[in-house]
Amino acid sequence: MTPMIAPSPQSPIERPRPGAKEGLRSFFGGFGFILSNPGVWPLALVPVAVALALFGGLGYLAAELVPPRIEALFGEPAARGTAMGVVAWLVKALALALALLAAALVSFGLAQPLSGPALERIVRRVEAGLGAPPWPNTSFIADIARSLQTVIVGFAFALPLLALLFVIDLFVPPAIVVTFPAKLLVTALMITWDLCDYPLSIRGVAAGERVAFFRRNSRAALGFGLGLALISLVPCLIVLALPAGVAGAARLVVTIERWERGDKGAPPSPPPS
Repeated sequence: MTPMIAPSPQSPIERPRPGAKEGLRSFFGGFGFILSNPGVWPLALVPVAVALALFGGLGYLAAELVPPRIEALFGEPAARGTAMGVVAWLVKALALALALLAAALVSFGLAQPLSGPALERIVRRVEAGLGAPPWPNTSFIADIARSLQTVIVGFAFALPLLALLFVIDLFVPPAIVVTFPAKLLVTALMITWDLCDYPLSIRGVAAGERVAFFRRNSRAALGFGLGLALISLVPCLIVLALPAGVAGAARLVVTIERWERGDKGAPPSPPPS
């Protein structure tokens, strides 16, 4: 029997394309980078403060405007009997939940372009720690325009699906056991696109090329989205999803780019603390 020949040190075993595991590792690696580097904490607080301020304002408007509209639609529930009262309450709760979710998505989406300079500096620090070459500076207006492109693409995909799932909840309440996880997945994928697209958009990569990059690496994006979905179950951590997610996305993009260029040996070392 012919003995097996061990690979030489000069010919490392080729790694497969980064997949779900790498996406999940990169997402939580972003949290590790933010939490272990006090120097980036002021930068990380910028998108957190912007997102919370936007959500506070939009959430207040939703809570003030949506319930009265539903009550006006159904009239006085008590005058229509218990069954109609239950239906009115369910519709009001679902409508308010949809409005608050929309407020959260809009707040998260707008926080990225409004916090562009701070997020760009976080990405630069992550990439410098990974040994990636620096890229040219881009103007603030160009950053906002590309970020808005990202938000529009994400919303065009996610909002119709979320609206459909809420309609299913309204007419088939038992379906919530399926639609609730589906809503989490759709939301996670939309935010994953928003985060993973950022390191590419600020380099000036065209929107079509960014979409193609996302499609080629859909498994890694799913892993990244899974990490986001898990974090969403811990309210005190979800506020860090934007700065930590951008840091994790920068690491994931560098890993994938090195793989696609042919550097398929060992994965990149984590950024220094």
